[in-house]
Amino acid sequence: MTEEELLEQLFRTLTPLSGEIICGVGDDCAVVETADRWHLFTMDTMVEEVHFSFSYFSPYEVGRKLAAVNLSDIAAMGGRPRFALLSVSLPKIEEKFFKEFLDGLISKLQAYQTELIGGDLSRTESRWHLSLALIGETAKGGAIFRSGAGQEDLIYVSRPLGGAAAALELWQQGIEPPAPLKKAHLDPEPEIALGETLARHQLASALIDISDGLLLDLYRLCKASRKGAILFSEKIPVLPEVFEAPLSKPPLEYALSGGEDFALLFTVPSSNVKALKHLWPGPLYEIGRIIPEQGLFFKEGERLRPLFPSGFDHFEN
Repeated sequence: MTEEELLEQLFRTLTPLSGEIICGVGDDCAVVETADRWHLFTMDTMVEEVHFSFSYFSPYEVGRKLAAVNLSDIAAMGGRPRFALLSVSLPKIEEKFFKEFLDGLISKLQAYQTELIGGDLSRTESRWHLSLALIGETAKGGAIFRSGAGQEDLIYVSRPLGGAAAALELWQQGIEPPAPLKKAHLDPEPEIALGETLARHQLASALIDISDGLLLDLYRLCKASRKGAILFSEKIPVLPEVFEAPLSKPPLEYALSGGEDFALLFTVPSSNVKALKHLWPGPLYEIGRIIPEQGLFFKEGERLRPLFPSGFDHFEN
């Protein structure tokens, strides 16, 4: 059973949403309405030797990565993070080791004005099991969902891709990655400011972050929107150091299916493009457009080639 199939089964077993729940399973955050705002809820887990290894992560970097992957979910809704809860299951460790982890976690949270306010601690026999729950907020009606992409909307990503997956492969080969690839894997920056800008000015029609690979996460956005997408291979940005590294696959493969980039992937109606460029002067990368037919395609000249939405799946093996 794949991760997508497990999520579908979970979705089918849930009770209908109560009135104050705007969004439950199926997006980057759950969204709950109160009198004056929408609250965003998300949780991510990192397990030693599944999501990280101390052979190339320091405890400090593990803490920062755990914060980053959760902050990226808030960014993917156009929200502002506020509070965090930490659940930790650890084997017996030295106090210094655990303090380094907490220092890393808190440093990343504080960089985005987010407070750690509680959690839970327990003992496990071997590996670290780390879960962080994050609470954020938007104005009422201010979140952006995966389901809003419209026909002929343009598709954008926020930064070059492929660095995190390339770094992991190099470590697995016993090769020290160059600094930009290490940064992409160990300490990605969540795109909070961009997400807020897209939401505040209603620039994007649909939004998701790239955690499991461009193709798989674009497939999820298209599925939620009941649309398809055409990608232009020559426009997909790949981190330059990926081209220079001794890797086993073509560089574009790491950008398409590598995962853990934590860039934002979003769709923009053509009528909003001028405003987008004015309100966000930083680099953005237009990589394709939304089409009514479901499925993913590469455009090569005048020919469309179907794409399989490959990416990271926890239960693939």
